[in-house]
Amino acid sequence: QSGCGCRGDAGLAHVGCLAEAAAHREQPGDTDGWDHCVICGQRFTGPMQMGLAEARWSKVQGLDEANEGRLRAGVSLAKALTGQGRYAESEAKARQLLAVAERVAGVDSDLATDARRALRGALSAQNKNSEVEASAVEEVSRYRPLRGPQETDTLTRLMHLESMFKKNLEQECSFDDAIATLQEGRDLQQSLVGAEHTTPMSSTLMIAQTLNEHSRHHEAEPMLRELLNMQHRVLGAEHPTTLCTDHTLCEALLGQRKCGEAESRCREVLAGRLRVLGADHPDTVLTREMLSAIPRAH
Repeated sequence: QSGCGCRGDAGLAHVGCLAEAAAHREQPGDTDGWDHCVICGQRFTGPMQMGLAEARWSKVQGLDEANEGRLRAGVSLAKALTGQGRYAESEAKARQLLAVAERVAGVDSDLATDARRALRGALSAQNKNSEVEASAVEEVSRYRPLRGPQETDTLTRLMHLESMFKKNLEQECSFDDAIATLQEGRDLQQSLVGAEHTTPMSSTLMIAQTLNEHSRHHEAEPMLRELLNMQHRVLGAEHPTTLCTDHTLCEALLGQRKCGEAESRCREVLAGRLRVLGADHPDTVLTREMLSAIPRAH
């Protein structure tokens, strides 16, 4: 299987072999081999991520629930479940881990923070946005004394921009303001971590998706093509995020009646999602449904 950014045969490996290698390399406080490829440095995705998370979780079953290694393995499993579209399972696992981490290590510990972020990922995938926002606000309020005012103010600014975007989007007359606000947040992210970091790339995708939702497909298309070129170079063609961008480009093309290219791309996205995510993943189902609807546009 593949599941990282390595190209060609370098990206192929058996889950069992990687799990054995990760266990051999594992040191207290250093478990990157379970989550990241040691060659390209990219976080594992898809079935490879899930297989390694399950192997790691199986390895720690005999440990006490308060054991740090067990908690970290559980967080990896929760994130992998979200990646596989098993959102309810991920949410339940993350809530359980968060309760233990807060009790054992404290609410401000790295363990609790990791569990909290895994929970937010599962909640966000289910559109439980009010709880996601409340959790993020609470975390930032605790972040200031730990990391200092400058970093906290940056996080607060990003959250403020996101909140402004959502409020402006509710008022159709302020749609341009909403997009401008989201772009400002994306630009701030780029100034902090660079344009090729996954965070500003995700924000660019959100901007394009919002443009599509408001039938401004001609604006979304060039943005998505540029983003795709970057993602192909940085993440690889079959990274789940790259496939999501390609799916969104198909939507932009369909919105402009460019059905020929949309159909061709959609078939490629579906093939990629089948290989990476599986036939029953919600994203795969979404692409399959879009492809089935394209002939009616010809």
